[in-house]
Amino acid sequence: MTVAPMTTRTRILDATLALVERAKGPIAMGAIAKAAGLSRQALYLTFADKADLFIALVRYVDGKRGLAEELAKIRDAPTGVDALMGVVDLQARLNPGLKPLADAFGLLRRQDRDAEKAWQDRLEHRLAGCRAVVDRIAAEDRLRPGLDQAVAADLVWTLTSLRTWNDLVVHRNWTADEYRERVSALLMASIVG
Repeated sequence: MTVAPMTTRTRILDATLALVERAKGPIAMGAIAKAAGLSRQALYLTFADKADLFIALVRYVDGKRGLAEELAKIRDAPTGVDALMGVVDLQARLNPGLKPLADAFGLLRRQDRDAEKAWQDRLEHRLAGCRAVVDRIAAEDRLRPGLDQAVAADLVWTLTSLRTWNDLVVHRNWTADEYRERVSALLMASIVG
């Protein structure tokens, strides 16, 4: 992939974000180029294809939301259990801001395999983070006896997913504090020995 000047890349990402937030169906690269005020050729000099662009878009939005700094706090937590509680806290605090983009991608993902690929890339990164937290808990000999690390990571990944947060906070009207307290207690009971 050719690295373009940051201003061009940012212009493309901002234009794509605006289109994604309004989208009712697939978004053509030509529409993205037009919205960014660029030629299709300039767009393809910056991003290899639409999947590459959508993956960059999700990471760009995460970057604007300060996700890298938040994940560093989880990695730097004093213990694995503290890191686990940090994962829950992160979801409670940041998911409200992610929900509009997630909803827009939800529509796109059903119709556009590149949008689905970008979202799956994000989910894989989150799963890798959950595995790292569980590995740390296991290394500290705090994993519940008899619980497989892969199963534990799957549980953390699912119980702290945007979908679970949405079901509990948006649909069941839990507050952020209730989500944080109840999901933390559930994870402690099911993961930590």
